Amino acid sequence: GKRYRRNVIYQKSVVDKFYRQWEKDIFENLMGNFSFFEKLAEYLEYASSMKSVGNYRQIITVITNIIKKFFDKKIKLNDIKRFHIDEFRTWRKTFNLSNGETITNATVNRTLAVLSNFFNWSIMREYYNGANPCSNMKLPENNTREVKLSAENIKEIFDTAQQIDNRLYFIIAIALLTGMRRGEIFSLRWNEVDFDNFRIILSQKNTKSKKSRVIPISYALRDILLQIKNSFNSHEFVISFYTTNILQKQWNKLLKIISCGFLNDGSKLRFHDLRHVYAQSLLDSGVQLEDIQALLGHQ
Repeated sequence: GKRYRRNVIYQKSVVDKFYRQWEKDIFENLMGNFSFFEKLAEYLEYASSMKSVGNYRQIITVITNIIKKFFDKKIKLNDIKRFHIDEFRTWRKTFNLSNGETITNATVNRTLAVLSNFFNWSIMREYYNGANPCSNMKLPENNTREVKLSAENIKEIFDTAQQIDNRLYFIIAIALLTGMRRGEIFSLRWNEVDFDNFRIILSQKNTKSKKSRVIPISYALRDILLQIKNSFNSHEFVISFYTTNILQKQWNKLLKIISCGFLNDGSKLRFHDLRHVYAQSLLDSGVQLEDIQALLGHQ
Protein backbone atom coordinates (compact mmCIF):
# COMPACT_ATOMS: atom_id res chain seq x y z
CA GLY A 1 0.00 0.00 0.00
CA LYS A 2 3.02 2.29 -0.17
CA ARG A 3 4.57 3.87 -3.20
CA TYR A 4 7.84 2.24 -4.17
CA ARG A 5 10.41 4.14 -6.22
CA ARG A 6 13.70 3.00 -7.72
CA ASN A 7 16.17 4.43 -10.21
CA VAL A 8 16.96 2.47 -13.36
CA ILE A 9 20.14 3.17 -15.28
CA TYR A 10 19.93 3.12 -19.11
CA GLN A 11 22.40 4.00 -21.80
CA LYS A 12 21.78 7.40 -23.39
CA SER A 13 21.02 5.81 -26.76
CA VAL A 14 18.20 3.78 -25.20
CA VAL A 15 16.75 6.85 -23.49
CA ASP A 16 16.88 8.79 -26.80
CA LYS A 17 15.11 5.95 -28.55
CA PHE A 18 12.27 5.95 -26.02
CA TYR A 19 12.03 9.73 -26.22
CA ARG A 20 11.82 9.72 -30.02
CA GLN A 21 9.08 7.09 -29.93
CA TRP A 22 7.16 9.07 -27.29
CA GLU A 23 7.46 12.24 -29.38
CA LYS A 24 6.40 10.39 -32.52
CA ASP A 25 3.31 8.91 -30.80
CA ILE A 26 2.17 12.37 -29.69
CA PHE A 27 2.86 13.88 -33.12
CA GLU A 28 1.00 11.14 -34.99
CA ASN A 29 -1.92 11.36 -32.58
CA LEU A 30 -2.27 15.08 -33.22
CA MET A 31 -1.81 14.76 -36.98
CA GLY A 32 -4.27 11.91 -37.35
CA ASN A 33 -7.23 14.00 -36.18
CA PHE A 34 -7.39 16.14 -39.33
CA SER A 35 -10.20 15.41 -41.75
CA PHE A 36 -9.16 15.15 -45.39
CA PHE A 37 -12.18 17.17 -46.58
CA GLU A 38 -11.60 19.77 -43.88
CA LYS A 39 -8.06 20.40 -45.11
CA LEU A 40 -9.21 20.43 -48.75
CA ALA A 41 -11.50 23.33 -47.86
CA GLU A 42 -8.64 25.12 -46.12
CA TYR A 43 -6.39 24.55 -49.15
CA LEU A 44 -9.02 26.10 -51.43
CA GLU A 45 -9.00 29.24 -49.29
CA TYR A 46 -5.21 29.36 -49.61
CA ALA A 47 -5.36 28.77 -53.39
CA SER A 48 -7.96 31.51 -53.90
CA SER A 49 -5.48 34.13 -52.68
CA MET A 50 -2.21 32.62 -53.94
CA LYS A 51 -3.09 31.18 -57.36
CA SER A 52 -4.06 32.91 -60.60
CA VAL A 53 -7.75 33.11 -61.49
CA GLY A 54 -7.46 30.42 -64.15
CA ASN A 55 -5.38 28.10 -61.97
CA TYR A 56 -7.73 28.50 -59.01
CA ARG A 57 -10.71 27.75 -61.26
CA GLN A 58 -9.06 24.51 -62.35
CA ILE A 59 -8.17 23.55 -58.76
CA ILE A 60 -11.68 24.09 -57.40
CA THR A 61 -13.20 22.17 -60.33
CA VAL A 62 -10.90 19.17 -59.85
CA ILE A 63 -11.36 19.07 -56.07
CA THR A 64 -15.14 19.57 -56.12
CA ASN A 65 -16.12 17.52 -59.16
CA ILE A 66 -13.51 14.73 -59.10
CA ILE A 67 -11.49 14.28 -55.90
CA LYS A 68 -14.48 14.59 -53.55
CA LYS A 69 -16.43 12.13 -55.69
CA PHE A 70 -13.91 9.37 -54.97
CA PHE A 71 -12.75 9.73 -51.37
CA ASP A 72 -14.89 8.97 -48.34
CA LYS A 73 -16.04 12.08 -46.49
CA LYS A 74 -14.95 10.57 -43.16
CA ILE A 75 -11.40 9.64 -44.16
CA LYS A 76 -8.59 11.22 -42.17
CA LEU A 77 -5.84 13.07 -43.98
CA ASN A 78 -3.06 10.91 -42.60
CA ASP A 79 -4.91 7.70 -43.43
CA ILE A 80 -4.41 8.34 -47.15
CA LYS A 81 -1.59 6.19 -48.50
CA ARG A 82 -0.10 5.45 -51.89
CA PHE A 83 -2.51 2.59 -52.59
CA HIS A 84 -5.40 5.09 -52.25
CA ILE A 85 -3.76 7.27 -54.90
CA ASP A 86 -3.28 4.25 -57.14
CA GLU A 87 -6.96 3.32 -56.79
CA PHE A 88 -7.96 6.93 -57.43
CA ARG A 89 -5.79 6.99 -60.55
CA THR A 90 -7.48 3.85 -61.90
CA TRP A 91 -10.94 5.19 -61.08
CA ARG A 92 -10.19 8.53 -62.79
CA LYS A 93 -9.64 6.72 -66.09
CA THR A 94 -13.30 5.69 -66.16
CA PHE A 95 -15.04 8.50 -64.27
CA ASN A 96 -17.75 10.54 -65.99
CA LEU A 97 -17.34 8.98 -69.43
CA SER A 98 -19.87 8.99 -72.23
CA ASN A 99 -20.01 6.25 -74.84
CA GLY A 100 -16.96 6.22 -77.06
CA GLU A 101 -14.96 8.64 -74.94
CA THR A 102 -11.62 7.93 -73.27
CA ILE A 103 -9.67 9.66 -70.54
CA THR A 104 -6.07 10.18 -71.56
CA ASN A 105 -3.11 9.67 -69.24
CA ALA A 106 -2.36 13.38 -69.57
CA THR A 107 -5.80 14.25 -68.19
CA VAL A 108 -5.30 11.84 -65.26
CA ASN A 109 -1.89 13.41 -64.58
CA ARG A 110 -3.39 16.90 -64.45
CA THR A 111 -5.82 15.67 -61.82
CA LEU A 112 -2.97 14.05 -59.88
CA ALA A 113 -1.01 17.32 -60.07
CA VAL A 114 -3.77 19.13 -58.15
CA LEU A 115 -3.81 16.39 -55.52
CA SER A 116 0.00 16.39 -55.32
CA ASN A 117 0.10 20.16 -54.78
CA PHE A 118 -2.44 19.75 -51.99
CA PHE A 119 -0.24 17.18 -50.21
CA ASN A 120 2.85 19.36 -50.63
CA TRP A 121 0.91 22.19 -48.98
CA SER A 122 -0.26 19.83 -46.20
CA ILE A 123 3.32 18.70 -45.55
CA MET A 124 4.54 22.30 -45.47
CA ARG A 125 1.80 23.14 -42.92
CA GLU A 126 2.73 19.98 -40.96
CA TYR A 127 -0.77 18.55 -41.39
CA TYR A 128 0.41 15.44 -43.22
CA ASN A 129 2.95 13.13 -41.65
CA GLY A 130 5.00 11.43 -44.35
CA ALA A 131 6.16 11.75 -47.92
CA ASN A 132 3.82 12.97 -50.65
CA PRO A 133 1.78 9.87 -51.65
CA CYS A 134 1.37 11.24 -55.20
CA SER A 135 5.09 11.36 -55.95
CA ASN A 136 6.18 9.25 -58.95
CA MET A 137 2.56 8.28 -59.65
CA LYS A 138 2.23 9.98 -63.04
CA LEU A 139 1.17 7.84 -65.97
CA PRO A 140 3.23 7.78 -69.18
CA GLU A 141 1.95 10.28 -71.72
CA ASN A 142 1.83 10.31 -75.48
CA ASN A 143 1.30 13.98 -76.29
CA THR A 144 1.95 13.77 -80.00
CA ARG A 145 -1.18 15.00 -81.79
CA GLU A 146 -1.44 16.38 -85.30
CA VAL A 147 -4.08 19.09 -85.55
CA LYS A 148 -4.76 20.54 -88.99
CA LEU A 149 -7.82 22.63 -89.80
CA SER A 150 -8.48 23.95 -93.28
CA ALA A 151 -10.09 27.30 -94.01
CA GLU A 152 -13.32 25.38 -94.74
CA ASN A 153 -13.08 23.65 -91.33
CA ILE A 154 -12.66 26.97 -89.54
CA LYS A 155 -15.59 28.50 -91.41
CA GLU A 156 -17.70 25.47 -90.48
CA ILE A 157 -16.72 25.89 -86.82
CA PHE A 158 -17.61 29.59 -86.89
CA ASP A 159 -20.97 29.05 -88.62
CA THR A 160 -21.98 26.17 -86.36
CA ALA A 161 -20.92 28.03 -83.21
CA GLN A 162 -23.11 31.00 -84.20
CA GLN A 163 -26.06 28.65 -84.67
CA ILE A 164 -25.54 27.13 -81.21
CA ASP A 165 -24.84 30.34 -79.27
CA ASN A 166 -23.36 33.65 -80.32
CA ARG A 167 -21.34 33.69 -77.10
CA LEU A 168 -19.65 30.42 -78.12
CA TYR A 169 -18.74 32.05 -81.43
CA PHE A 170 -17.13 34.98 -79.63
CA ILE A 171 -15.01 32.70 -77.41
CA ILE A 172 -13.82 30.58 -80.35
CA ALA A 173 -13.02 33.68 -82.40
CA ILE A 174 -10.87 35.13 -79.61
CA ALA A 175 -9.03 31.82 -79.22
CA LEU A 176 -8.30 31.51 -82.94
CA LEU A 177 -7.28 35.16 -83.35
CA THR A 178 -5.05 35.43 -80.27
CA GLY A 179 -3.78 31.94 -79.40
CA MET A 180 -4.67 32.63 -75.77
CA ARG A 181 -5.27 29.79 -73.33
CA ARG A 182 -8.80 29.24 -72.09
CA GLY A 183 -7.92 30.50 -68.61
CA GLU A 184 -6.29 33.62 -70.07
CA ILE A 185 -9.41 34.38 -72.10
CA PHE A 186 -11.72 34.06 -69.10
CA SER A 187 -9.45 36.20 -66.90
CA LEU A 188 -8.93 38.94 -69.54
CA ARG A 189 -9.98 42.39 -68.32
CA TRP A 190 -11.02 45.36 -70.42
CA ASN A 191 -8.19 47.46 -68.99
CA GLU A 192 -5.78 45.00 -70.67
CA VAL A 193 -7.32 45.67 -74.09
CA ASP A 194 -5.69 48.65 -75.81
CA PHE A 195 -7.91 49.52 -78.78
CA ASP A 196 -5.93 52.66 -79.66
CA ASN A 197 -2.66 50.76 -80.15
CA PHE A 198 -4.26 47.51 -81.37
CA ARG A 199 -2.82 45.28 -78.67
CA ILE A 200 -3.72 43.17 -75.64
CA ILE A 201 -1.36 43.38 -72.69
CA LEU A 202 -1.87 40.24 -70.59
CA SER A 203 -1.17 40.67 -66.90
CA GLN A 204 1.56 38.41 -65.53
CA LYS A 205 -0.69 37.09 -62.76
CA ASN A 206 -3.06 35.57 -65.31
CA THR A 207 -0.53 33.87 -67.59
CA LYS A 208 0.81 30.35 -67.15
CA SER A 209 4.42 31.55 -67.36
CA LYS A 210 3.74 34.35 -64.82
CA LYS A 211 5.16 36.83 -67.31
CA SER A 212 3.29 39.65 -69.01
CA ARG A 213 2.99 39.42 -72.78
CA VAL A 214 1.63 41.48 -75.64
CA ILE A 215 -0.72 40.12 -78.32
CA PRO A 216 -1.54 42.18 -81.43
CA ILE A 217 -5.18 42.92 -82.21
CA SER A 218 -6.14 42.35 -85.84
CA TYR A 219 -9.03 44.23 -87.43
CA ALA A 220 -11.14 41.06 -87.26
CA LEU A 221 -10.39 40.67 -83.56
CA ARG A 222 -11.09 44.36 -82.93
CA ASP A 223 -14.55 43.96 -84.45
CA ILE A 224 -15.22 40.89 -82.28
CA LEU A 225 -14.16 42.68 -79.09
CA LEU A 226 -16.28 45.75 -79.94
CA GLN A 227 -19.30 43.49 -80.55
CA ILE A 228 -18.78 41.96 -77.12
CA LYS A 229 -18.39 45.36 -75.50
CA ASN A 230 -21.56 46.69 -77.13
CA SER A 231 -23.66 43.53 -76.68
CA PHE A 232 -22.98 42.74 -73.02
CA ASN A 233 -22.83 44.85 -69.92
CA SER A 234 -19.22 43.98 -69.10
CA HIS A 235 -17.82 45.97 -66.19
CA GLU A 236 -14.42 44.37 -65.64
CA PHE A 237 -13.91 41.06 -67.45
CA VAL A 238 -14.23 40.77 -71.21
CA ILE A 239 -15.96 37.39 -70.83
CA SER A 240 -18.38 38.11 -68.00
CA PHE A 241 -21.36 36.57 -69.78
CA TYR A 242 -20.12 32.99 -69.95
CA THR A 243 -18.64 30.22 -67.81
CA THR A 244 -16.20 27.37 -68.44
CA ASN A 245 -18.97 24.84 -67.72
CA ILE A 246 -21.21 26.32 -70.42
CA LEU A 247 -18.24 26.37 -72.79
CA GLN A 248 -17.55 22.66 -72.17
CA LYS A 249 -21.18 21.68 -72.80
CA GLN A 250 -21.54 23.77 -75.94
CA TRP A 251 -18.12 22.72 -77.24
CA ASN A 252 -19.14 19.05 -76.96
CA LYS A 253 -22.37 19.89 -78.78
CA LEU A 254 -20.34 21.60 -81.50
CA LEU A 255 -18.09 18.56 -81.98
CA LYS A 256 -21.10 16.33 -82.68
CA ILE A 257 -22.20 18.57 -85.54
CA ILE A 258 -19.02 19.63 -87.35
CA SER A 259 -17.14 17.33 -89.73
CA CYS A 260 -13.76 17.93 -88.03
CA GLY A 261 -14.89 17.10 -84.50
CA PHE A 262 -12.53 14.13 -84.35
CA LEU A 263 -8.90 13.97 -85.49
CA ASN A 264 -7.25 11.25 -87.54
CA ASP A 265 -6.10 9.43 -84.39
CA GLY A 266 -9.68 9.22 -83.14
CA SER A 267 -9.28 11.83 -80.40
CA LYS A 268 -11.68 14.74 -80.03
CA LEU A 269 -10.82 18.23 -81.21
CA ARG A 270 -10.07 20.19 -78.04
CA PHE A 271 -10.63 23.85 -77.35
CA HIS A 272 -6.90 24.10 -76.61
CA ASP A 273 -6.22 22.89 -80.17
CA LEU A 274 -7.38 26.29 -81.42
CA ARG A 275 -4.19 27.68 -79.88
CA HIS A 276 -2.15 25.27 -82.02
CA VAL A 277 -4.11 26.27 -85.12
CA TYR A 278 -3.27 29.92 -84.38
CA ALA A 279 0.44 29.05 -84.09
CA GLN A 280 0.39 26.97 -87.29
CA SER A 281 -1.36 29.80 -89.16
CA LEU A 282 1.37 32.23 -88.11
CA LEU A 283 4.05 29.76 -89.18
CA ASP A 284 2.37 29.25 -92.56
CA SER A 285 2.26 33.03 -92.99
CA GLY A 286 6.02 33.28 -92.57
CA VAL A 287 6.20 34.48 -88.96
CA GLN A 288 9.48 33.52 -87.27
CA LEU A 289 9.43 30.82 -84.59
CA GLU A 290 10.89 33.21 -81.99
CA ASP A 291 8.01 35.63 -82.57
CA ILE A 292 5.42 32.84 -82.37
CA GLN A 293 7.04 31.69 -79.13
CA ALA A 294 6.69 35.20 -77.67
CA LEU A 295 3.05 35.53 -78.79
CA LEU A 296 2.12 32.19 -77.23
CA GLY A 297 3.98 32.91 -74.00
CA HIS A 298 6.16 29.80 -74.23
CA GLN A 299 9.33 29.59 -72.20
